[in-house]
Amino acid sequence: MTATETHIDVHDDVTPDWTDEGDALGIVTSNDHKSVGRLWIYASLFFLLGTAVIGVLNNIERITLGETTDLYGSIATFFQFWVLYRTGVVFLVALPMFIGIATVIVPLQVGSPSIAFPRLAAAAYWSWLVAAIIHVISFFADGGLGPENGTLSESTLLTMVSLGFMIVAILAASICIATTIVALRPAGMTLLRVPAFSWSMLVATSVWLFSLPALIANLVFAYADLQGRDPIAFGQRDEIWSNVEWAWSQPQIYAYTIPILGVLAEVVPVMAKRRQTNRPAILVLIGVFGFLSFGAWAQQALSRGSDPVFLEAGVGRFIYEEFLFIVVGLAIGLPMIGILGGMVDTIRRGKMPDLNGAFVGAVAGALLLGGAVFVGELRVIPLWDALANDEGVFLSSGTAQASMIVAALVASGVGALGFWSVKIFGGFGVDPYAVFATMALVAGGFIAGLTDLISAFLGQPDLSIAAVDNSTIETLNVLATIGIALIALGSFLAVIAVISAVRGKENLPDDPWDGHTLEWAAPSPPPVGNFIEPIEVVRSAEPLLDEFEGVN
Repeated sequence: MTATETHIDVHDDVTPDWTDEGDALGIVTSNDHKSVGRLWIYASLFFLLGTAVIGVLNNIERITLGETTDLYGSIATFFQFWVLYRTGVVFLVALPMFIGIATVIVPLQVGSPSIAFPRLAAAAYWSWLVAAIIHVISFFADGGLGPENGTLSESTLLTMVSLGFMIVAILAASICIATTIVALRPAGMTLLRVPAFSWSMLVATSVWLFSLPALIANLVFAYADLQGRDPIAFGQRDEIWSNVEWAWSQPQIYAYTIPILGVLAEVVPVMAKRRQTNRPAILVLIGVFGFLSFGAWAQQALSRGSDPVFLEAGVGRFIYEEFLFIVVGLAIGLPMIGILGGMVDTIRRGKMPDLNGAFVGAVAGALLLGGAVFVGELRVIPLWDALANDEGVFLSSGTAQASMIVAALVASGVGALGFWSVKIFGGFGVDPYAVFATMALVAGGFIAGLTDLISAFLGQPDLSIAAVDNSTIETLNVLATIGIALIALGSFLAVIAVISAVRGKENLPDDPWDGHTLEWAAPSPPPVGNFIEPIEVVRSAEPLLDEFEGVN
């Protein structure tokens, strides 16, 4: 026996943790990791709806190239909301959603009664929420990250400060998650026996902790410049975005997708009723993918770029042209292929999974990520100069990649929330909305991504503020807008799926999937303290599967 009290249908002697959330005081003061995690998830879904609407409006504006005044009134305003969409997708939606899921699930997976530093975990959420609200307000107050003729300097400062505080809060939550995985594991659970999702979160939080402080440093330099001090001209409002753009570009953009691989590696073996084959190799490949996604070095300020001194010497070179950028861009496809191949092999050796929301979402998220990686490969192979103009600015291949990644993050989040809904929400009402949401996300992600990729070869820049005399590009932009609208539809259906799970609390089995790892040994919903009895020594990566096979 590796764990106790599994497969119990009803628990009359334990108190679900959400009883502490019955009033505002209980919500604000709770530091139970399940309550805090749900708050992260709810807020991220709220911001998902807003960013989905902004994404659609931005793409409608892109249809008429060079005339970006139909909806926003000026090119500067369009640029502000173009930036808000990108900062929102990462720091208002993707990272908060997976931090929320991990805050609930990681302590359960590693057999811990709580998350490490629970008060810090709660403080991280509330700090992030305040900063997130201020960040959104700053854009509507004519802030943003440039350009100079379209923003107020005070509002621009507010945008940078709020973004910096959001990052600090996310890093604090990351410390709690990583410390839980490293320090609160039960006896016998080595790092190679850590469940795949927890392992992916350890890799992801490590990359975030090493890379995002560099973004904070960029913002500090820009803040100082904008105040009239001139250390390295980071804060000229026409240059701010170009100096922080690396955080939304290849390879750093992949750092936010690492949990997608963990969700895939967690869901597929359970649904296939098969022990994961070559599991250590899968964990290593997730680690390699995370290592290659570290992108703080790939910022233009750290390259020779267009500096006149280097250009006069004949050695000026943009970061996108440098050898390391090309090698990393090519290499990151290898672990992606290996992970997808490992999942296919597991399904082949097991049974064909049912097409439920959890499985479909997990697989769809990984396939969309694979498509984004493919686009990234095209950006660095010898064809790369067909996707960049003479000034080294990438064309709409970057937008193509971003569209696929946004769809991948939401689809994988849907899969994760469906898979762990009984542990997170105490309900099981995710399907069929989750399946419909995933179908819309897959269609939208590939339609928007492929059309923007074609537009890149035809000469359209990522930020369409200059006219391109090409009716084909305008037609492709219409198709891309349809794709973004489908992603928005999938996002709305995802929120409906979660609402159905929250409202559908029932007396459910602790382990509806015949899961393999320790979270399924806890009651559904887990009480304060998570487990009824202490976890015994863990002797493999799939302790509940060992128990099930031993009984049978």
